[in-house]
Amino acid sequence: MRKEKTLIGILSGLVDLLVEESARNPEFATSIDRLLSDLPERKTVSKRRAPKPPSPKFLPDIHAEWNARGEMEFRLWIREQPITVLRALIRTQDFDSTRRTTKWKEAEKLADFITDSLRARLLKGSAFIRRETSE
Repeated sequence: MRKEKTLIGILSGLVDLLVEESARNPEFATSIDRLLSDLPERKTVSKRRAPKPPSPKFLPDIHAEWNARGEMEFRLWIREQPITVLRALIRTQDFDSTRRTTKWKEAEKLADFITDSLRARLLKGSAFIRRETSE
């Protein structure tokens, strides 16, 4: 930090010296102007906005689709969904708490992740359902 302050002080003094010399010597001032005119102007970068994710009320009910279609047909159906819908489903269902899927670009990979997460969640819930014993 101290070196930065020292460097800032030196550069500030150098600029002051250049201004004084430019005021006294017109040739020096024109050469400084020519030198500084070659600097490229700063380009403004436009921020690209990501498409808005669909609101949760417009998302499909994946639990109902799973029950209606079964696992294999659900896999085929979920792969047809757009990536924005798949990402919104992952976010609303809280399948990816570590946010590792944010870098994934392939719809099939996201769809498989949703299917596997849903299957794991359903299997976990089935442990609490009482099964009838045959005696």
